[in-house]
Amino acid sequence: MSLPQAILFFFVYALLGWCAEVAFAAVTTRQLVNRGFLNGPLCPIYGFGMVALLLAVRPVAGSAAAVFVLGLALATLVELAGGWALYRLFHARWWDYSDQRWNLGGFICLKFSLLWGAGSVVMVRLVHPLLAGPVQRLPHAALLGIDAVLLALFAADVGVSFAQAAGLTRRLRALEDLAQGVRRLSDALTEHIGEGAMTADTLLDEQKLQLMLAAMEGRDNAAALRAQLLDLAAGARAQYAGAEKLARQRFFGAGRLLRAFPHMQAPRQAEALARLRDLTARLARRLKDSLPGGQG
Repeated sequence: MSLPQAILFFFVYALLGWCAEVAFAAVTTRQLVNRGFLNGPLCPIYGFGMVALLLAVRPVAGSAAAVFVLGLALATLVELAGGWALYRLFHARWWDYSDQRWNLGGFICLKFSLLWGAGSVVMVRLVHPLLAGPVQRLPHAALLGIDAVLLALFAADVGVSFAQAAGLTRRLRALEDLAQGVRRLSDALTEHIGEGAMTADTLLDEQKLQLMLAAMEGRDNAAALRAQLLDLAAGARAQYAGAEKLARQRFFGAGRLLRAFPHMQAPRQAEALARLRDLTARLARRLKDSLPGGQG
């Protein structure tokens, strides 16, 4: 297998992996969701895993048992490396096997490792022979041209997708900061004017906001508390507007990532992630209900 062929096989199997992920999500959730980290129809982890497997099994391709073991080991290693890299970059586990037995850090688990091994046998012994012929018959110049176009599109998608993931991380941090500010101000209001616990939703309710502002009149530190309250209210409205934008992003954008990875965990911003999920889900339902016939 030449390098140009390996590159094309990477894209072929990344596409097939994406199709498998979308089909699995459609069956289990009854929703059509772009299940990849990228915006385009590719799951690179499948492409990398299959190309590495094809190179590794060449000496033992005739043994199903050897293909199973190598497939299990390589796929597990790629999944672990990919999950760990994304965690280090964005401080979030984009998939989480913590509820599965024999898992390691939530990144990998025995159940899926065994499935990767079985899937490797099917792909190497049955699927790849069907795909290898057409790819090998492509003229070298055509192969180079196809690879160049696909690599350019892939590079652009990687850049955009990483920017969107970084944007989601920044939004979670902003929500966490907002929640901390609300808690601090709520404590201060309780001490000075006897108001009960305040939440970000309180700040979005104009009537409640005006009542709280009126209750501050004539109190100690009223001006400072009023400024803090108005500043937090502006922040809450900005976060609400951002969440509304995410709720509209079904197939592209950072909002899609929330749907693509429903088990994503962000230990450093767990409360903010839960808040963002709840808010975007409510807004998505509202958007769906606003359409003719309530169809999304």
